[in-house]
Amino acid sequence: MKPKTVVWVVIGVLAAVVVGWNLFRPAGGGIVNVDAQGAKDAIAQGAQVIDVRTPGEYQLGRIAGAINVPLDQLEAKASTWDRNATYVVYCATGARSTTAVEIMKGLGFTSIRHLAAGIVAWPDPLETGDAGSSGGPRIATNGTPVMVEFYTDT
Repeated sequence: MKPKTVVWVVIGVLAAVVVGWNLFRPAGGGIVNVDAQGAKDAIAQGAQVIDVRTPGEYQLGRIAGAINVPLDQLEAKASTWDRNATYVVYCATGARSTTAVEIMKGLGFTSIRHLAAGIVAWPDPLETGDAGSSGGPRIATNGTPVMVEFYTDT
């Protein structure tokens, strides 16, 4: 085969792969790391917001409209959700939500917007107060995200 023919065959195969991917990729755009503006855009288009932090962290401050599903409960609760809907997933700094996104991906979710920098990157005021069914007293806050680190030498 002539070198020129090989080049055209390779170009044709690559073009077919690109066209095939665009035609058959998952609906909703797959899994995308977003910044705060990307999360806001997804929320404005109807995405459900999932906060995978603890109920205490959620109570201290959350993105408006977020539901609290701690990471250790995510797999069980997400099993009843629409896998084709769009979700914005976040935690404090992005570590737990990275795990959450992988869990959701494994469950077959097709449209996830991961607030990769976490709620610490959220520029807008946060909702605060009772985390709903988790109970407990209301904690007064100023709406600023707080990172809490616990240390023990046992």
